[in-house]
This record gives sequence, structure tokens and C-alpha cells, in this order.
Amino acid sequence: MVSDADPLRRMPFAPGDVDAVVAFCVAHGGLYDAALTRFLLLELTSDPAGVLVIGDDDGPTLVATVIDRARNGADAASLETLGVRAPIAAAPFGRLVIEPAVAFARAGERRALHVALPAALMPADGAEQALRDAGFAHAYDTFAMRRAGSAPAPASPEALPAGWSWAALDGTRVDEAHAALVEIFRDAPSTNLRPLEDFREAVVSGASRWYVLLDGDRLAGLVQIALHGEGGAIRGEVRTIGRVPTYRGRGVGPRLVAEGLRLLREGGAGDVDLTVEADNERALDLYRRFAFEVVARTPVFALLALR
Repeated sequence: MVSDADPLRRMPFAPGDVDAVVAFCVAHGGLYDAALTRFLLLELTSDPAGVLVIGDDDGPTLVATVIDRARNGADAASLETLGVRAPIAAAPFGRLVIEPAVAFARAGERRALHVALPAALMPADGAEQALRDAGFAHAYDTFAMRRAGSAPAPASPEALPAGWSWAALDGTRVDEAHAALVEIFRDAPSTNLRPLEDFREAVVSGASRWYVLLDGDRLAGLVQIALHGEGGAIRGEVRTIGRVPTYRGRGVGPRLVAEGLRLLREGGAGDVDLTVEADNERALDLYRRFAFEVVARTPVFALLALR
């Protein structure tokens, strides 16, 4: 742990620093790959002032960013820890991270600020108490789930009904897909949906891999996947599963999971990860049917009524 006596300070960040900051995060426990970390730092915070680089004479110790350009069911900005060389003490965490993050969020448009405390990337010793001292309260938990690469291949789903089909999402349906995601995750506090223009660019450029299940010309569901690593161990990720509300009870969810896993296997993935809100029993039951198991629980704290 870096103690209160250490000369911690906030270090300046500008977009031109992003390569070095991304490299630090990837090398120091970052939960996201380099491309997504870069995107969070440059695109999902409304200003470089939302990026918090805390360090000492040896360089960065902690990197976090306030994500305020994505929308979720709580209308909350979120403080994401991206890399930690060593957990800092509670007092400098409050002074150098919590206070500026709250000030930045208050100057923006969101109604709340969420802070997750993943055990694998804990920013500070005593972080929970520091958040409570700053007025935060526990809001919800998320589960990290993993399907081992050694798990038996899931049974193939029944053939699609007549007129149904799969398609890679492209520019012709991107606006419809974004509108569907807004509706699907309207009340989900943990699902951050990027603005339409960013979503469109990510889909058209191929930076985000989405597949849609179509009932004729109507969109019934969407799945987003990602592959991490090259050569040796490749890890898969099911980033988003979304069923259009009018298709509830029609077996769309299992088809989305099965298709996502099939595509990840084709890409060479072994283990496959996903994240789900801990109180979403319907989703938990679905994922367990596909041999996903809970591997970590992350509490999320919220500061409400920013304005």
C-alpha cells in the first residue's frame, strides 16, 4: 500500500498522453484490453479533466476516469478504475480521486455518480469507508461469471422458426439496434450505452462486433462479443445480451447466448466471461444453464442527487 506519507499527487493528463496511460493500465491489472481502455479515456468522458492519474516520483500509481457520455438506467456517471500499481491509502483516495470525480460529475449532466470496487483492481485500502464518508451508499452488486474452456459444448438450439435469421449488425440497422438497446436496458443501472454517433462509428468500423436475431425484418435480440489475446490463450467475452421486450418468453435469450458462444469458439476462445447484475435472477439462471459460474462479486456505490 502507498501510505499517507507518500508524496502522492494528481498528475496532468492530455489526449497526447493516452498511449503511456493505456500501457500503464494494461500492465497494472487493468480489466479491459488496450482498445477499450483507450476508448474509455478519450471518448466516454466529456473532457480530459475527467481522467484522474495519481502518482508519485516513480510515476503513476492509479488511473481512473469518470464516464459521463454513456447512459444507463440510473442516469449516473461512473468512476472506473483502469489501473493500479499499488492501492493507495483512504485519505489520499478521498482527496485525489473521490473529491475531483464528484466535482467533475456535478459539473455535467448526470444525476448520480457510481463507483465500483472490484476486488481484482481495488484502488485503495479502506476504499469503501472513504466512499461512505463522502456520502456514497451501496447501490447494487454485479457478478463476474466465467464459462471454462473445458466445459462441454452447449447443445445446439432448435432450428430457427421460418422467416427468422441471424445477421452481423451493420450500418443499415445500427440506428434501429441502438434504439432497441435503449429500450431493453432502460432500467438497468449497470449497462452503459454509448451515444448513437459513437455506437454507429464503432459498428461501421468493426470495432464492436454485434450480431442480431431477426424475425423477418423485425429485430428480436442482439449479442455483442469480443475476443482478447492472440496466439496462445484467447479469452472470449459476451459483452451484451439484449432481448427486445415484446419477444419475452419466446426463447430468444438462450438463442442469443448459444450464438455468442458459437461465434467465440469459432474465434478460438477458451474461457468466456460476462458480467451481470447480481439481482437479475432470470439472467443468472440462463447463464448457469450454459455452464457459467460466478467467479467474483463487485459492490457498486452511488452518490445520488448530484444536482
